Amino acid sequence: MAVTSNTVANQAIALIGDNLPPVQGFAPTFDSSAAGQALARLYLPAYQTVAKEHGWDFARNVFTLALTGNVAPLGWAYEYTYPAAAIEIMQVQPPTLADPNNPLPQNWTIGNTLVENVQTKVIWSNLAGAQALVNNAPSEATWDVGFREAMVRLLASEVAMALYGRPDTAESYLQSGGAFETLAEGRPG
Repeated sequence: MAVTSNTVANQAIALIGDNLPPVQGFAPTFDSSAAGQALARLYLPAYQTVAKEHGWDFARNVFTLALTGNVAPLGWAYEYTYPAAAIEIMQVQPPTLADPNNPLPQNWTIGNTLVENVQTKVIWSNLAGAQALVNNAPSEATWDVGFREAMVRLLASEVAMALYGRPDTAESYLQSGGAFETLAEGRPG
């Protein structure tokens, strides 16, 4: 059975208890039940929180960055749009590496500016044609088991609070989710 956002959501629902019926649908459009509405609002933020926690290997991808069209601020040669699918930028690198076994670290930073009169998250760098090594949001079927367990427990904590205002239940799942994250840190990827 392939793991989906519905699988993860229903595992979180099962942890909460109270004989909640399983939700239908997939993130971000779960059914219209109270649990489905809570999951629709909480699934992506919970994923982003767990994904940013340890820079999980399974979530890495490389994106070619797109120029904003703006002049970069003083000290930087290029301004790139922050990739929409990126949870976090881990590194900015040139389009080709002279020595892939010994890549030179690059200076870059994240900022915000107006791009076509819209406040936009950007990356400033001195690399032409830069690429970004990112933590993105791959399919649940690719998730590390430790990540999945941490996600289920954080989601259970959040949904328990949303549905019942149960700080005790939410706190216990939040703590156990942190324990799974810690255990999974030593994972090979």
